[in-house]
Amino acid sequence: MTNNWLRRLFGFERAQRMRAVDPGLYHIMQENDGIFSRFHLRVEKDGSGMLIANAMAAARLTASGVVIAKDLLEGIPEQEIIDHLRKHFSHADPDVIHRDVETVTELIDRLKAPGDAYPVLNLEDPSLSPHSSELISPLQAAVPITGPEALLPLLDRMWEVAIPHVTLLIPDAFEPLELIRSVEHAEDLGMITGVRGRASSLWDEAFLTDLRMAGIDHITFLYASADAEIHDALCGTGDHAAASDLLAWLQGHQISAVAEIPLIQATIDVLDDTVETLLANGVDNLAFVAYATTDDDLAQQEGIFDSDAMAQVATTVEETANMAQALFIWDPPVERDPRMALKDQILLGPRCSGDVAVRIEPTGEVIPPRGPYESAGNLIRDTWDHIWNHPVFRHYRERVESPTRCEVCPELAICAADCPRDRQGWAQSL
Repeated sequence: MTNNWLRRLFGFERAQRMRAVDPGLYHIMQENDGIFSRFHLRVEKDGSGMLIANAMAAARLTASGVVIAKDLLEGIPEQEIIDHLRKHFSHADPDVIHRDVETVTELIDRLKAPGDAYPVLNLEDPSLSPHSSELISPLQAAVPITGPEALLPLLDRMWEVAIPHVTLLIPDAFEPLELIRSVEHAEDLGMITGVRGRASSLWDEAFLTDLRMAGIDHITFLYASADAEIHDALCGTGDHAAASDLLAWLQGHQISAVAEIPLIQATIDVLDDTVETLLANGVDNLAFVAYATTDDDLAQQEGIFDSDAMAQVATTVEETANMAQALFIWDPPVERDPRMALKDQILLGPRCSGDVAVRIEPTGEVIPPRGPYESAGNLIRDTWDHIWNHPVFRHYRERVESPTRCEVCPELAICAADCPRDRQGWAQSL
């Protein structure tokens, strides 16, 4: 999946522990003939990095690629870039230096116009392992919407600790003006900003127009099925019609749409039609979230997947998405919580999007993508080093870094972070 959109740059061999650019998040605007392009360059502790362009496309960079990209984006003349590289990578061949400067120049030009893509990130690309890349912080945070008094300081802190992407989680009842203000603040900081909710809550043309004017980068919405009856049973009466209207509006206004597809037996049975319908309506960014349980009776009653079924579910989903040539991401599987109705749990959705993301509650508590619902610390009160090195995240990293491939499903993207059959890798109930 990630090979379709993540262009990885292999330049010079990296000097051991050498950094030419300090770790952190660099936000750079470029203007060309009145058209502005927005770049985020995230530099990790080992000097490698990621370049995100216009909140739509991304490329992994080696330490030397980071140097080239930063200098090019800041308008440094080519000869000075070459001198900079020779200073930090003295072993590099001069011909390789010139070729890699040309390569990064071409890469930046491509990233400026990648089409309607959404920066979906997971650990299928091994360079995105929280350990091997020495990530300084997550690449995305999911935050339930709350009043600006609490949310704006959280956004400020996220930017300070180099989290470039926030997705605001929208409940059914919220204050539109407060949400607009939060989106504007995130955009003013330079963050990639999205919202997630069900279509019934989002579909209002005046509200969407305000979101667009505030600078929203993507909208994620529930799309359980192309079959209106199945969809409305899970997402609410009339939501399928609202989703169709929302899709048409997003396509007409060229805003990136991400369809979150909850996976239970009823939605798997019609998945081909669902994916084809979404693609036909201009959506090719899909987020899959499977609902699983270790309770055999509950699995049978509700059509939820038990541990043994998860590998086959993943195989079916990935084959469908790959045949359709759709971009997709696996959200960590969600453990079914019998204390609430299935419909209500699906409306809440996954804890966050992908394995290089975190959940940050309105109180500031930081929760990892998988495993028990445990806080690693408070973003407002604690230092980021304390949070990122807390045992909660250390245990999480130990799991996602351990080998999870096996003979049962050796090629599945979902297995890159954790085995889908293992409950310890599910986002467990509160």
